[in-house]
Amino acid sequence: MGDIRLGIVGGGAVAQVIHLPLLRKITGVKVAALADQDGRKLQALGKQHGIDSLYEKYGDLINDPDIDVVDVCTNSESHFGIALDAINAGKNVMIEKPPTMDEAQAQVLAKTASANGKIVLAGMNNRFRADFMMLKSYISEKQLGEVFYINAAWHKQEPSTRMHIDSKPQSRRGVMLDLGVVLIDLALWLLDFPGIKGVNAALFSRRYKNMEDTALVTIRTSAGSMIRLDASWGLQQPDESFRFEVFGTNGTATTTPLILHSRMKDKLVSLTPVQNSKFENVFKRSYETELANFVRFLTGVQLDVPTIAQMCHVMKVVDAAYLSAKRENAVKL
Repeated sequence: MGDIRLGIVGGGAVAQVIHLPLLRKITGVKVAALADQDGRKLQALGKQHGIDSLYEKYGDLINDPDIDVVDVCTNSESHFGIALDAINAGKNVMIEKPPTMDEAQAQVLAKTASANGKIVLAGMNNRFRADFMMLKSYISEKQLGEVFYINAAWHKQEPSTRMHIDSKPQSRRGVMLDLGVVLIDLALWLLDFPGIKGVNAALFSRRYKNMEDTALVTIRTSAGSMIRLDASWGLQQPDESFRFEVFGTNGTATTTPLILHSRMKDKLVSLTPVQNSKFENVFKRSYETELANFVRFLTGVQLDVPTIAQMCHVMKVVDAAYLSAKRENAVKL
C-alpha cells in the first residue's frame, strides 16, 4: 500500500503553521493537493511545500480521483459543508476544531460517513498532549479511584483565529466553539463519554458584541459526577492560563505540568511522572502526535482518536450550554 494522498482545503494560519509543515514529516502520507480561494497565496504555498495540484475551488480538490483524504482547515462555518461534500465524493475526512457548528451537523456527518463507509476525524489536539494521555491512563487504571469532579479553565486574551469575529452575526458563536469545546471534549473523553443528565451555563459578551467572550458551564453526568468549565477571551488578566483539575475518591490530578497524588495506606503519595517536555513544546508536539495517529488510524491501525461519533456527544453538550444560557436555567438531557 502506498502513501495516503491528502488534500488540504484552506491555506490559512492553521494550515501554514501546523498542517503543512508537520504532515511533511509524517511517514505514510503525502500532501498532494491544496485548495484556497486566494490564487496568489495558493501558488506561493504550493511552491513552498512542493504541492503540484492546486485548486481555487475546493470542489475540484474533493473530486480529484488521486486524493484519499480531505483535510478541512477553513473557517468554522464552512467545515460542515466541505466535509459533507468530501464524504459524498468518497473521501475520508479530517476536520480542524470545531468540527461543526452544532450537534445536528455532527449527526449528519456521522450518518453520512457510516452510510458511505468513510472515516471522519476531528482535530482535538489537546487529547494528544503527553500529560493528558498519561492522565487518561491513570484514570482508566483507577489510580485516582472514581472521578467525581472535574474543574477546568482556559483563559486567553484573543480568539485563536479571527474567523468568529469576522463571521456573519446570525452564525456567530464565540469562545464556546474556540476554547469551551476543547474543555468539554477533554472532560468527556477522560470519563469515557458518560451519559449527561443536565447542563447549566452562563455566557457573557463584555468584549465582543453579539458573541460570547466568556462561558461558564456546569455539567452533571448520569453517574453523578460534576464537570465545571470556564473559558474566556475577555478576563482582565495579563497572560494566558490553562488549568485542568481531576478529583477522584482516591486521588487528585492537575495540569500543566501533570501532578498526581493517590492515597495509599492513609497517606497521599505522589505519582507524578518525570516530565522532560518544556511547556512551550506541548502545543506543537500534541499536533505532531495527533496527525501521526490520524494517518495510522486511516491505514487501519486501531487507536483512540476523536471520531465524529464522539463529537456528536460533545456538540450535544455545547448546544445545551447555549440553550441554558438563553433560558437562564438548567437544561435537562
